[in-house]
Amino acid sequence: MVEASAVIAVVLRFFHIMFGIAWIGAVMYGVGVLRRALGKMDPAARKETMKRLLPVVERYLPGSAAMTIIFGVALYLYLGSFDPEILVGTPWGKVLITALVLALVAFALGMIFGIGSARKILGHLNEEACTHGPEVGALQKRFNISQFVNLGLGFVIIALMVVATEHSFLGL
Repeated sequence: MVEASAVIAVVLRFFHIMFGIAWIGAVMYGVGVLRRALGKMDPAARKETMKRLLPVVERYLPGSAAMTIIFGVALYLYLGSFDPEILVGTPWGKVLITALVLALVAFALGMIFGIGSARKILGHLNEEACTHGPEVGALQKRFNISQFVNLGLGFVIIALMVVATEHSFLGL
């Protein structure tokens, strides 16, 4: 018979990984695919695509990021038995605290620079005749940089998760 604690751990781990894939996968898709495709479109098609895409991005990325962090924190606390000595006094706990801090930084940067820029860009795209070309260009650059930074942080966080799962490293 499967213990309830094992089921809880699997469920928390499943949702943490699923939302993490959704978050970092979406950023990776944006950086690797959408940027290239949009750059090859004529301006009118690019504008219409962005008008439809940005509202989805504004909801999807923050939601998947927040759920990744929430399930990650719940999993960390559960696996660490809510014991402060395990959570901050072991190499395992320190690696996961580092990953949490980086995830929060990525989330904050994404919200401020990524989503903030996307909202401003969308506002300009919805203008009848936007005359703010240089401003929109600067916003697009800021959005792109935030995506690259988030992707880099995401890769570091994934590496930390891999290190934390090594049984010889756990120190428990």
